[in-house]
Amino acid sequence: MELRELLDNPEAWAILSERARALALQEEVAAGDLGAATLTFHLGGSRYSLPAMAVREVQPLGHCTPLPAVPPFVLGLVNVRGRLITAIDLRPLLGLPAETPPPTAMLLIVRVAESEIGLVADSVLAVSHHLAELAPAPSAAAGRGVAWVRGVDPELSIHLDPEMLFAEPTLVVNAETTGV
Repeated sequence: MELRELLDNPEAWAILSERARALALQEEVAAGDLGAATLTFHLGGSRYSLPAMAVREVQPLGHCTPLPAVPPFVLGLVNVRGRLITAIDLRPLLGLPAETPPPTAMLLIVRVAESEIGLVADSVLAVSHHLAELAPAPSAAAGRGVAWVRGVDPELSIHLDPEMLFAEPTLVVNAETTGV
């Protein structure tokens, strides 16, 4: 049967349309099985991941201007196209030994609501999809009471929750308190 005859035949057209719908449904189901996209990075010899939707951009760390009288996890300020971004090293918050970021360090600019911070990573590995299920958080992180460590993904990356991280009271520097 020629293509023109196939397209003019209502029965053939109905069969082809049904096959197209079935294939589209299979692709939709397969994409749903992948889970959300995550950005995976190295920090202090371990693998970590964040929801890719929370990462606004990734760029080399570059020059970081130190700030006086801040906790050790605040590396300083980085100028990103005229915006000052606070660079945070998660090592102290995760109980990892302090290290100077390598020359290849990257800045993951993470946005939650209207706030942005830059998380320092030794290197960025990939953006990938994972199943929605995470294994329980490692006991070291759970023992430290790190609420923003959500669990371990299938690639054994420790998955971080940026919304919980931004709510971490330790990250608030020189906050004014109200009350008595």
